[in-house]
Amino acid sequence: MSEVHGAPADVDLGGLYRSARQRITGLLTGGSGDLGRRPVPATPSWTVHDVIAHLRGVVEDALRGNTAGVATDPWTAAQVERHRGTTLADLLAQWAAEAPLVEAFLSSPDGARAERAVIDVHTHEADLRGALGLPPELPAPYGPWMVARLAAGVIDACASSGLPPLRIETVEGDAAGPATAEVVLRISRHELHRAVLGRRSREQVVAYDWRGADPAPYAANLAVFGPRTEPLDD
Repeated sequence: MSEVHGAPADVDLGGLYRSARQRITGLLTGGSGDLGRRPVPATPSWTVHDVIAHLRGVVEDALRGNTAGVATDPWTAAQVERHRGTTLADLLAQWAAEAPLVEAFLSSPDGARAERAVIDVHTHEADLRGALGLPPELPAPYGPWMVARLAAGVIDACASSGLPPLRIETVEGDAAGPATAEVVLRISRHELHRAVLGRRSREQVVAYDWRGADPAPYAANLAVFGPRTEPLDD
């Protein structure tokens, strides 16, 4: 795994998840009755209600051992369909009631095994902020922790594809990859977060501040789930 400079040595994953959950709940509590029907551009087939149904469903499935096909489209689609008739307020209440059990596990020594849940909830928090017309916000200490995970994964994927070494430097001061690398991506934490989680198109990724090489082969290794087909600007 690539070394990342500026990454926090010890982060409470359960605390990160809980903070994101509480912020999301705050965004959606007391809104208009049609808030749940609002489309979420970052997840084109989902509404605000569907995103919360998924987040509530992740906790539900984790606690009930329903992890076959975890993170696949059928797994998440089943969560959305299962709660199609549940009100947004009830979804938030159910999530709040059961999430502390998952948060306690995330805070335990074994919590790193489920760290993708922390990335997932922050990804959807950003999705919801975009849907509500709110400016991007990547809270600390999630930002540097996220860079440590995502940047290292991108660098390793590029190396596995036979590409010359890549270094990723964020405008906030994080750095990942060899200092001697001739290929450098200069990017904000927010854009790295959105690009790696598939919220940016190939054209948007290629247009980033790449230095030292044709960015196209590197861009192909950036998104975990593949890039969007259409550009998205949060």
